[in-house]
Amino acid sequence: MPKVQRDTDMVEIIAAARRYEHWAFEELYNRYADKLFRFLLLRVGSRTEAEDLVAMAFERVLQRIDTFKGKSVASFSAWIYQVARNLLIDHYRRKQKMETSPLENHRGTMADKSPGPAKRVEATESAQSLYDAISTLTPVQQQVVALKFFEGMSNAEIAAVVGKSEGAVKSLQHRALTSLAKIMSAEEKS
Repeated sequence: MPKVQRDTDMVEIIAAARRYEHWAFEELYNRYADKLFRFLLLRVGSRTEAEDLVAMAFERVLQRIDTFKGKSVASFSAWIYQVARNLLIDHYRRKQKMETSPLENHRGTMADKSPGPAKRVEATESAQSLYDAISTLTPVQQQVVALKFFEGMSNAEIAAVVGKSEGAVKSLQHRALTSLAKIMSAEEKS
């Protein structure tokens, strides 16, 4: 099994995965599992369900790696998120409802990095307010916000994941941020 350094060209790893080389799938898992887990956890709100969906996503990647036609890291990243997104849609269809409870398992994680108890309480309250505000957004707005601000994706990458144009992503992001600003402003005044 070849040793793969973090700076190894992803194109090489993807090519090896297409040849079904075990080390390449292991490397793809190491690079994407945590990201997909966070993405899915923000959508389903359950660690167990998110872990199951990540496992299903990698099983699907293994089954369908030969259908991936892109050549760049960005296109692979968009493809693997699209696989996860499709599984998420299937998950909701199976549940017979499209409700989300995003971010609930992450409450307080922003506060964990604060130095003292007073700062921790303040940060927890702020995080709680933000999570509550995000949960009022439409599901696609929540997804755009999660991919942009939690995963650090570009608008082009988000567009590829959600199946919309870059312009639509910018519009969704703008409306989401406007809504969040109004909600947070109203909470500060009360």
